[in-house]
Amino acid sequence: MTTDAGQVPATPLYTITLTGSGVSIDGEPVGVPSGDLPAARLAALAEIRVRAALRGRPVRVTAKEPDGSAWPLVVDPDGRVTTLSVPHPVVPPPARAGDGSGHSAVPVVPVAPVAPVVPEPAVTWGAPLPAAHQEAWARLLAAHGAGDTTTAIALAERTEAALEAEYGPLHPYTVQVLSARAWLVLGRREDLSATVRLLVRTALRRRRAGAEPRSETAQVAGNAHAAWRSLAATDPRRALELSGPLTDMLEELGWPGHTQDVVRWVEEATPRPTLPEDPASPEGRT
Repeated sequence: MTTDAGQVPATPLYTITLTGSGVSIDGEPVGVPSGDLPAARLAALAEIRVRAALRGRPVRVTAKEPDGSAWPLVVDPDGRVTTLSVPHPVVPPPARAGDGSGHSAVPVVPVAPVAPVVPEPAVTWGAPLPAAHQEAWARLLAAHGAGDTTTAIALAERTEAALEAEYGPLHPYTVQVLSARAWLVLGRREDLSATVRLLVRTALRRRRAGAEPRSETAQVAGNAHAAWRSLAATDPRRALELSGPLTDMLEELGWPGHTQDVVRWVEEATPRPTLPEDPASPEGRT
């Protein structure tokens, strides 16, 4: 993804703060070994990458180093990090009446009392979708049963988008349909690169949402690694591009063995730089 920083909205603006004891995003600690600054940077950027992916667009970041320096960055959903040559745009806070800002005072309009909001009961994992989405879900299941995977995937994607807009990306309804779409796409196995991306996204979304059963989250992560392995055998360049997001996901889920497998493959697949010959050596003399 090529990022035009001028087209990236000014908000949200995340702040990564690195210290000698760890790293935080907007004041919330990110779990990494104390004192390991490289790991701290990677962990924080991986978290920002997920937030960009959930928004479907690049986001702005200010990275503050332990020495006090600060760097304006843009992070894409695919993990690309762009260092900006100019600071992020400043968004002024909204003026309030009597705040001395020089702006016109905002008149205070009396608001009629409203009835208290009664929170909806918590939705359990695996619960049926809301009535408004039941028809689309039934059509999805019917298409899948008839072997029409293309239609089933399209219905899943459309339903997922509607649920995310209504309930948010980590709600059980949204995650349930996202997981179904990942299984459908995995079964088709037409575009391994897109399949790996979707499986990585699904595993991370399930992990962050605390989706149940956890064994299904582990299975999605294992399928992502297996699909990536198949991609590595047929399209090494694409596999190399996806190795970063895959290892980030595997590390977050706590799969060191699979992570090391990807790292070893990348080391073997990446050409090593060759040193110039020493003119003083016998091989360097003509």
